[in-house]
Amino acid sequence: MELTENILWLLKQAFYHSLTSVNDAVSDHGVTTAQIGVLRQLSEEPGLSGAELARRLLITPQGVQLAITALERRGLVVREQDKEHARILRARLSPEGEELAAVVLAEALKAHAEVFDVLDAEEQETLRDLLSRIVEKGTGHEFRRDHVKG
Repeated sequence: MELTENILWLLKQAFYHSLTSVNDAVSDHGVTTAQIGVLRQLSEEPGLSGAELARRLLITPQGVQLAITALERRGLVVREQDKEHARILRARLSPEGEELAAVVLAEALKAHAEVFDVLDAEEQETLRDLLSRIVEKGTGHEFRRDHVKG
């Protein structure tokens, strides 16, 4: 099989292009793509635990902890003990985190749109549907659109 016919290789290249485009768009704000995911999730649903964030973002709990800790050091995230389970830390955005999240998410979504503007709306929906089927098969979990926006 020719390398250009290999779907996995094409997915990797598309992912890399998308990732670098988003990273370039938000680089002035000093956040990583994992941190963008945390900012987005916490802006939509304050009070998530690290484990909940890891499941939603499809990254390791360790990766989430690194992202949260870095954001917390910058004063963008605040963590508090869960009232019922003291071992669980709930994260939320600080006012500064909310401001940065709004700016960063807008810039990331703009970069994302520019990457995928080679496809019309119907083609983007088809791609989303096809990839979600692969994700569902690979994870064994139903694809949740509320966890992936844009």
